[in-house]
Amino acid sequence: MKKVLFVEPKAVEANVFAQFMNLPLMGPLYLGTQIRDAGFDVKIVNENLLGRQLTLNELEGDFLLLTSLTSTSERAYDLARQFKQKNPGSTVIMGGIHATFLKEEALKYVDYVVTGEGEEVIVDLLKNAAGPGPAQRIINGKPLNRLDDLPVPDFGLLVNSQKMRITPVMTSRGCPYDCNFCSVTKMFGQGYRTLPIERVMEELRRVQTNFVFFYDDNFTANINRTHQLMERIAKGRFRFEWSAQVRTDITRYPDLVKDMKRAGCNTVYIGFESVSNETLDSLSKHQTLDDIQRAINVFHKNSIRIHGMFIFGGDEDDKTIFNETVRFSVKNKIDTVQYMVLTPLPGTETYQRLESEGRLLHKMWNYYDGLHAVFQPKNMTPFELQRGMLDAFEDFYSYTRLLNDALNIVYDKTVGRVAGLINYRSYPSSTLAIKVVANHIIKRWHRLNKDYMSYLVQLKTSMKKSAQTIRLNVF
Repeated sequence: MKKVLFVEPKAVEANVFAQFMNLPLMGPLYLGTQIRDAGFDVKIVNENLLGRQLTLNELEGDFLLLTSLTSTSERAYDLARQFKQKNPGSTVIMGGIHATFLKEEALKYVDYVVTGEGEEVIVDLLKNAAGPGPAQRIINGKPLNRLDDLPVPDFGLLVNSQKMRITPVMTSRGCPYDCNFCSVTKMFGQGYRTLPIERVMEELRRVQTNFVFFYDDNFTANINRTHQLMERIAKGRFRFEWSAQVRTDITRYPDLVKDMKRAGCNTVYIGFESVSNETLDSLSKHQTLDDIQRAINVFHKNSIRIHGMFIFGGDEDDKTIFNETVRFSVKNKIDTVQYMVLTPLPGTETYQRLESEGRLLHKMWNYYDGLHAVFQPKNMTPFELQRGMLDAFEDFYSYTRLLNDALNIVYDKTVGRVAGLINYRSYPSSTLAIKVVANHIIKRWHRLNKDYMSYLVQLKTSMKKSAQTIRLNVF
């Protein structure tokens, strides 16, 4: 029986936030289960969940399958080189978003690149590669028209799956919107394809953890279907709570938000992106600041926590955007936030535009993670963009605000409880814990990225030098 090692690479140490994100991508689980069912011996490794990088001695098998984001692609290339060194005559195949859009680059390190969705081509590729192999090295995947053709993912194939405290579940692919900084629609299309509700329920009945994260890029894009799904989940009386990624427009349907709460929704992850209507327009976000304000009010009214995600560095942004965003976040009592710098990911309109304008600082993909300034903004220097993002993080997650939150918890558990004042604004201890961890992560980012900050300082102080001629000594 041919052995297949399927690896999702670990982010580099400098990407400290990724070290706390141990959920595996669903692609390897679907493909791994499908390959197993076709008669191969399959092992799936997510290096973040593993807690370390695989050693050379662990890279064994007839096939190495790699999937990666842009920020983990360089680690994927390292794994490909090591696997070939350890297993002469083996076959290395790479797929995922980065390889899909930079396939010629990936082919320098692997035998085959699978673009797009790979479920309809992967088994034939493995069977053919075990023999003489196909003539072409780029295999174009095909979008699945029926998501119920996907196998129920077997988490038993994933090393350390028993350590997951959150179970990922996917119920759809694609997004009707086409934000110009997002690679989702370029990868999965704007057509919104969904799993049948009964199939979703089958997967939910298998959940062993106390929390579920719905991986859909736009969980509530189909309003009628979401109503039906919420009704089924509520009737199922599951013991888990759940979170999902949604857009602000869902709050135009307050009854649906109520249904989400009744079905166990704990937190929503929302791409607010900006507090500037001009920046929202430039990102093709199709939402306004009024939409954001309404969404916050409706979700909080229904006791659903909000993780708000913002992007800095759009062409309309200047240095005032950082303080404005923090003030907005605090004033509106957004529970937790994620401030990021605009990142030109390959395959997106933003990448194509900034590359054509000569505004990319470099193509060291490790730093294309939303946490490092990798392009020249219009109204500030790259260093000012980087510093502004970090300052915003430190302000929102400051010890002063943490102390205030802790005092709120004490009040809620004493005076508030006695007076019967406990309601949504009673501050949950779990949110405070998240903020403490976030504060630690930011400080760790500073320690691990001193060289990158120095690099950006050099760009700021040496305008006559090009970004390509300044040496970044971080490896």
